[in-house]
Amino acid sequence: METTLTRNQAQEKIVQIMYSFLILENTQAEIDFIPEIENICECSYDEIDVFVKEVLLKSLKNQSKVINYISKYLINWQFSRLNTTIQAILITSVVQYALKEYEIDKAVIINNAVKFAKKFGDGGEKDYKFVNAILDKCLDGTENQLSLD
Repeated sequence: METTLTRNQAQEKIVQIMYSFLILENTQAEIDFIPEIENICECSYDEIDVFVKEVLLKSLKNQSKVINYISKYLINWQFSRLNTTIQAILITSVVQYALKEYEIDKAVIINNAVKFAKKFGDGGEKDYKFVNAILDKCLDGTENQLSLD
């Protein structure tokens, strides 16, 4: 039986899981994907919402491609130097927008990303303003410039 999450709750879990994966990747620790996802979602993998699984799978599978895409919009910044929380928010937001079968509006994705930057970021006001500005620019061209595997 699938755990029922609101779309906002699912998106928050996605950011938390992606953050965890990025931290493990940065420390070169081995990533045990399913237990990590189960731990954060607090349920068995079989019960996790398909939306969560699909966004995570696409985020991980296309991580380099998405980072390169986002990097084109980072004037005087390098993606690798961004706070890991902001990295997770940007990657998962771009992937959600690129998944056309869910038809999530750009404004909704940006609004949620800003909310998560306020909640999880440690840079205060500048974090959520940065996320807002970058996503506003890069989501406009996503459908023409970014194809996910």
